[in-house]
Amino acid sequence: METMKLSALKKLVHVERDGKFQSLGFIEDGKPNQLVFIEDAKYLHQIDEKLNITCVVTTPELALQIPPSMGIIVSDIPRKTFYEVHNYLATSDFYWKPFDYRIASSSNIDSRAYVAMRSVQIGERCEIGPNVSILPDTIIGDDVIIRAGSVIGTEGFKFERLRTEMIRVTHAGGVRIGNRVEIQANCCISKALFGGFTQIGDDSKLDNLVHVAHGVIIGKRCFIAACAMIAGNAVIGDDVTIGPSVAISAYGIVVGDGASVTIGSVVTKDVSPGQRVTGNFAIDHDKYIAFLKGIS
Repeated sequence: METMKLSALKKLVHVERDGKFQSLGFIEDGKPNQLVFIEDAKYLHQIDEKLNITCVVTTPELALQIPPSMGIIVSDIPRKTFYEVHNYLATSDFYWKPFDYRIASSSNIDSRAYVAMRSVQIGERCEIGPNVSILPDTIIGDDVIIRAGSVIGTEGFKFERLRTEMIRVTHAGGVRIGNRVEIQANCCISKALFGGFTQIGDDSKLDNLVHVAHGVIIGKRCFIAACAMIAGNAVIGDDVTIGPSVAISAYGIVVGDGASVTIGSVVTKDVSPGQRVTGNFAIDHDKYIAFLKGIS
């Protein structure tokens, strides 16, 4: 990402105080030189603690409480203005420039597959099945298998309801798949939102009908069973097992290395390394079994 001044956006927004930014994201993110939005005074204390935040989109009233070192865009609806800025930058080279198109000659791509003709790289000895779609801004490592009907690099699900208006938020990132990954039929992997990649680590295996949302990071040697759903910006460690029909859904949730999530569980908080969790909402597996015994 390139560094930009707020004043470069003055035709689009009202710049109260100029500043430099290099990335966009939410307050919880730790990206360098970040532009965020604040629409409620209860979040003001967080920007004092986040040294990476350099610019803020906020209301005229809250702008009076923003530290003098930070650049400010003022707006009556900060969230809307923030996403308008993002959507505008997503059409430029701000987040990244297109990378070289490269498909290894040793890879076998079914004649019925679709591979975008820009910003796609496919490594050695890959197998791309029928009706697979490989969309722009996708990097695939060596010895990867992607089976029939899977979609890699699709637009993620991000809309904002603002009063009576609905805004579609453009996804400006991509997907990176490591070496020896296997993705079974009809999986969907969305590209990241604010640049960067949704990632699947080396040797991980995805069963049929798995959905991996925008900005998810999956580590190495993970097993993800059929119909599992991993919501945006979750971080899955190495050697994790995720059972059938599991839902992992909370912004920035972390499932630690070696953890196990059993069939049908709904995970809304961090899972410790090596922990096994069960249930809706998921708790430690042994506690869940003890609870069931207690009510039987």
